[in-house]
Amino acid sequence: MKRLSLIGSWKRLGVQVGLLAGVGIAFIGGSEPPPAAAAPVCTEEGQCTFVKPLFMIIADYSTSMNTMFDANQTRWEAAVSAIVAMVDADNGYLQGNVLLGLMRFGHDPAVGQMGTTIPDDSSGIVDGQKIDVGFYDEQDANKAYFHCNGEAIKTAIMSVPAPINGSMTGIGTWTKGAMDKAQAYIHQTWDDHMDDKAKRKGAIVLLTDGQWTDPSGTQSPGPANQNPSLTAANLFTVDQVPTYVVAIGEAMGKMFADEIAMAGGTGTAYDAGNPAQLIDALKMVVQAIINDVIQPVCSPGLPRIMVLLDASSSMLNINNGTLAGMQGMTGWDQARDALSGANSLFDQVVMGDQAVENLVHLGLAVFGYNMPAPGEQKLLVDYGPCRKDNFAWALDPASSCEAPGCADPWGGPPITWTFKDGSANDPPGFDDQTLSHMPKCDGPNPNQAYCSGSGTSTHLGLQLIQQNITDYKAACGDPMFPYPCDMNTKYINILVTDGAYDSTDAQVQAPLEAMYNSGVSTYVIGFGDVVNTPASQMKLAKMADWGSGGMNDHFQADNQADLEAALATIIEQITFDPCCGFVNCANVPEPTTNEPDPLPQNTESDSDSDSDTDTDTTGPVTATDTDSTTDATATDPTATDTNASATESTDGTATAGPTTDEPPTTTVTPTEGGSDTDTPTTTNTTQTSEGNVTATAGDTEDATGGDTDSDSGQPSTDEGGCGCKVDDAEGQTRGLLASLFTFGLAGFIRRRRRA
Repeated sequence: MKRLSLIGSWKRLGVQVGLLAGVGIAFIGGSEPPPAAAAPVCTEEGQCTFVKPLFMIIADYSTSMNTMFDANQTRWEAAVSAIVAMVDADNGYLQGNVLLGLMRFGHDPAVGQMGTTIPDDSSGIVDGQKIDVGFYDEQDANKAYFHCNGEAIKTAIMSVPAPINGSMTGIGTWTKGAMDKAQAYIHQTWDDHMDDKAKRKGAIVLLTDGQWTDPSGTQSPGPANQNPSLTAANLFTVDQVPTYVVAIGEAMGKMFADEIAMAGGTGTAYDAGNPAQLIDALKMVVQAIINDVIQPVCSPGLPRIMVLLDASSSMLNINNGTLAGMQGMTGWDQARDALSGANSLFDQVVMGDQAVENLVHLGLAVFGYNMPAPGEQKLLVDYGPCRKDNFAWALDPASSCEAPGCADPWGGPPITWTFKDGSANDPPGFDDQTLSHMPKCDGPNPNQAYCSGSGTSTHLGLQLIQQNITDYKAACGDPMFPYPCDMNTKYINILVTDGAYDSTDAQVQAPLEAMYNSGVSTYVIGFGDVVNTPASQMKLAKMADWGSGGMNDHFQADNQADLEAALATIIEQITFDPCCGFVNCANVPEPTTNEPDPLPQNTESDSDSDSDTDTDTTGPVTATDTDSTTDATATDPTATDTNASATESTDGTATAGPTTDEPPTTTVTPTEGGSDTDTPTTTNTTQTSEGNVTATAGDTEDATGGDTDSDSGQPSTDEGGCGCKVDDAEGQTRGLLASLFTFGLAGFIRRRRRA
């Protein structure tokens, strides 16, 4: 869905660090994110349709963390504040939806001896690490998990003193030891909970400020076998546990930090140059966890609801079908408003404060006459999150009204509609295919005052959505699908019709009963100009019976208010997952491709040039889209965009699922000063967390079957605890090495992303 109507080259403009599904993340520069739809209190795991993932926070406790980060805070103080902010972000969403753990690390003064401590350290580090907060109670007979333990994380991190009370030397940076410890602890957790071992995912965030060392903290970098990337790679490839890296101080912009992230399947490190940016970086990690870890396991629990709308010509008429209705008076206008207006299906509130659109995936289909073959039935938009604006555009008469065939969409017959694809036309510029549709308004007879031409072949619409469910299940069963499903995913149909079908009873009965027998109920709402005739009432009763196994009656809706009430009653009967409300559709347009559509930045140039160069860079792969006032052609990876009306003139087949394995992602690099240059990237990346960015202060922000019819900062020294000074020349080659490394991992990570 799209909340904002953006124009021209802004169609694909987005911020990679923005939300894909759900939570508003601050733009670079320290701004606060918009509020997200998140549970303000703990949700017990038994109320969720998934088991909560393990999330270990690993904090560098070397004495270099006592370096001043800005005029007021040391790196350690900033790290403490940022971790607290991360736990509290978005109404405590993270602590309510994952099992949190906290570990600190330094070095091991006596390698090979168990129980060694660091001289002068009073914080409890033993053998190089300390788990301050664990995932579960190891002493409990049932090994009970610590749910919603954000306060424990905050209390623990705030109670830890500065490394050796502010000393600049004394504790080194044995990063691999910490990674090894984290992996062993995750394995221990799984082994102590065999019932959920196969289902409980994990993730790690590593916050570090310098080059990794050997175990004793005296050699920087340490020997090759102490490279933490080795453990990160094993965690990702074997355990399917991604490692997110946040780099500050001497780690900023360095290949060794990126190498850990890339090996851990998350692209490149999140760099932060000051305390505010560190807070933002950790919030970005939270969003990445939502996108990469929570969303895939949460998605199957989101109900899929398909609305099938009667698109017969009678929906455009009033006065018992004798007169074409004016704007707002027709059944079509009222149905559109009930489905996508101010008090629509999407806006119904459940579980106290959640809008339905945040908790379901909705789709929309229509049906009409059976001629010309294969008929007028059409999937307007497939199941997906936040579809309200897609619905509104698809059903808006103005969307399909184009001269010369249409001058006034409510002017009565004859009208020739021009159907368009909202993903190929900008505006609206939807990410997902969204087709406009209207019932026919022919006027074959002179002086005819009513619309005609589209009948009510209800069975063709039912066959369409039946086949679409089959196709969608086949697509979403792939773990690479943007929103995976499983055998427990619930599917529901809502049929809105006047009941006066032209089909035979047997033709309508068969798909309704077949879907019900496969676990898909169909609710029937009688609505339209001829809904109150005896024949319509009888047919509505039959359809409700067939679609529910005899359990439900049809809903009678004589006006828009009745229709809205019927939709609300249906929604009340659906069970929703309280743990999956991480998408706020009011703030996150089109999360289906992780492409939030921001308001255009003020980067207009005073020059005479009027061109926009859109450079797509997710990871090292770069593609450039150039839109200019000359007739350059822009290329969209998901659809062929002719920037022209896509007139429905041929018959095709509606399909479910995306046309590529991965949704495109976008990174934007706004620049200030005299050019109107936008650089979004649209490539199919393979890292778990796509296109991580550097948060820097200043003027530049770098966000490094059936019958179907389709219309168609950079410090120069390392002040680690070992007292070593390392001249790092690798920064010059960081980009190239990152590119080569990423290309090497690309195919593999693609397969592992949501396995």
